[in-house]
Amino acid sequence: MKITELTGIQFDTEDKGTALIVVGSVERHGDHLPLGTDGIIPKYIVEKVAAELNLLVLPPIWYGSCKSMRNFPGTFDIDPDALSKYVRSVMLEANRNGVRLLVVINGHGGNSVPISMAARDISSKTDLSIIVLDWWKELGTGVAGTFSAPGHAGEDETSAMLAINEESVKMKYAKMHDAVFPKFRFYSRALDLKLYGIALTGDARKATKEKGEVLLKAVVQDLVKLIKEAQGLIKF
Repeated sequence: MKITELTGIQFDTEDKGTALIVVGSVERHGDHLPLGTDGIIPKYIVEKVAAELNLLVLPPIWYGSCKSMRNFPGTFDIDPDALSKYVRSVMLEANRNGVRLLVVINGHGGNSVPISMAARDISSKTDLSIIVLDWWKELGTGVAGTFSAPGHAGEDETSAMLAINEESVKMKYAKMHDAVFPKFRFYSRALDLKLYGIALTGDARKATKEKGEVLLKAVVQDLVKLIKEAQGLIKF
């Protein structure tokens, strides 16, 4: 159920206990993927899960914090503090409107900390329980071995986009770009400039629609199980 498509009367009568929301980004994804890839993929995941479990879907938050891609045309880099405050406000309003469990599916690495900060704050001040998941790291892990290391606009994201909307992917522009990241958490503009010579990491040329279908199926299955487990923990 998409909240934006419900009438007032329908909203009054629908079960609003559990809701899902996507936080994505608008940023360069190589030359072959849509700028909205980080919103499109989790939006697809959320809608599949919501249909299976009959859950409420809130409108996506499309813009994200995109420091490493800000030099590339097409990237909208939102201040992380502004993003976190906005996400906090949405969480508060979800709670005020009857949501007890909010599932946030994040599509972009730069959003992880701002979202988590918001979730920790709001869950400590209200009765809203919040799940925050980076879909590419925490869901579908059972099929992760079929891909090279997760990358920005690489094999995994490109495969997922091929499965969701093949026509939106321009595979003739897909490239390979190796980037070796440090194994420790390292914030460095100099490193970003070195690693992101192009707006892509990994090998997008290896992507296929079939790989994407397998990945997305596993992601959806994992999220369904996780939501049911969380509902059990807070006794829905």
